[in-house]
Amino acid sequence: MDLNQLLFHHQLALIQLDTPDVQAGKRQRQFDLVRHYEKRITRLREEMGVSRYPGWI
Repeated sequence: MDLNQLLFHHQLALIQLDTPDVQAGKRQRQFDLVRHYEKRITRLREEMGVSRYPGWI
């Protein structure tokens, strides 16, 4: 996956985590998915040599 796809899937996981009707067990799995994407995004950014935020911020 490229960085844009990872960011997209991470955002979807965050949105699904915030859904009020999510059961407790599913919420934990969804939280694990959010962390999984965070780790992959961080690893890919390091490999690409890009920072989390642009230099002008």
